[in-house]
Amino acid sequence: MQFDWVTFALQIVNVLVLLAILRHFLFRPVAAIIAQRQSEIVAAKDAAEAAREAAAKARLEARAEAEKNATARHDVLAAAQSDAEAKRKDLVEAARAEATRIVAEARAEAAKVVADAEADTLRRARDLAETIARNALSALPAPPDVAGFTNLLVKELATMAPGQRKALLSGGDLRLVAPCALSPADLETASAALRPFGITDLAADVDPALIAGLDLKSATGIVHNSLAHDLHRISEALRNGD
Repeated sequence: MQFDWVTFALQIVNVLVLLAILRHFLFRPVAAIIAQRQSEIVAAKDAAEAAREAAAKARLEARAEAEKNATARHDVLAAAQSDAEAKRKDLVEAARAEATRIVAEARAEAAKVVADAEADTLRRARDLAETIARNALSALPAPPDVAGFTNLLVKELATMAPGQRKALLSGGDLRLVAPCALSPADLETASAALRPFGITDLAADVDPALIAGLDLKSATGIVHNSLAHDLHRISEALRNGD
């Protein structure tokens, strides 16, 4: 078998031509596409890196601004709190001063009211005592002895309704009540004045609370005829404004 150099040379030429064609129509476009893709990838990476750096910078700026705002807000709140505390202290001091002034004025006014009230009370008590004494003394008989008080007692019995007088005199345990023990002569004087009403064997009791006068008392009632009763009646009338 012989080696055909011509055929071999033609095959080499064919290979070279094929390689030239592939280089021109395949390798160069593919290389260009790859280079373009690599360039786009690099550009995208650069853009992403720039964006990341911008985001990091923005975060740092935002954090710094937030810290700055927080510091400013803290300063404002601290200043406002300090101002409010100062105003509160001023108000408390003003309120204390005003309260002290009001208390002092109230005490002075109360002292004046008490003094005026005491003076008015003393004046009214004096006037009341004078009125009671004058009215009570005007009701005393003249002279203010057993005979005089017995006459007033007779008048009181005479003006009573018959049924009321009968109930009193027939009640049993009928007796005179005097502020001190009656002498036999005084008891006889009183008994003689009361006999027209059918009163006999009249007994006498002592009650110092009467002050002056004679009361006629039985188991069913009493006829008041004493200075103590007059004083009580007058004071009650004055208390009620009569």
